[in-house]
Amino acid sequence: MLFELRNNAAERVSHCGVLEFIAEEGMIYMPYWMMENLLLQEGDIVRVKNVTLPKGTYVKLQPHTKDFLDISNPKAILETTLRNYSCLTTGDSIMVAYNNKKYYIDIIETKPSNAISIIETDCEVDFAPPLDYKEPEKPIASASSRATAKGEKLF
Repeated sequence: MLFELRNNAAERVSHCGVLEFIAEEGMIYMPYWMMENLLLQEGDIVRVKNVTLPKGTYVKLQPHTKDFLDISNPKAILETTLRNYSCLTTGDSIMVAYNNKKYYIDIIETKPSNAISIIETDCEVDFAPPLDYKEPEKPIASASSRATAKGEKLF
């Protein structure tokens, strides 16, 4: 079962699966990161609707920080983490825990729609540069390096 979660007050929508049905009637329990995606505070009203989502074929991810790229095998860590998710929604952020550190990753594009099921699907994954990534500056050639590049003698 997959659900659309809607916070009408903030005009935010996300999607999720269910771990277990243990909440009292009229209540839901959700992880804090999901509450952040929906801009919810404890006790806020959420509209819950059962939905069917298409199987995902493509997702584009953007880590918040470039230190995610320092993980020795980010692909394996991501594959393991995504097994805990049943669906992804464009605009959401997910959290990847690795080596006692939390890495946040934005879902910036999903295909074939803005919300996809990732259960038993082979999904192409692409990465955008991390939010804190800066393009390396090209070194400015000094007068001596320009002269030697042209084959001129400096002495």
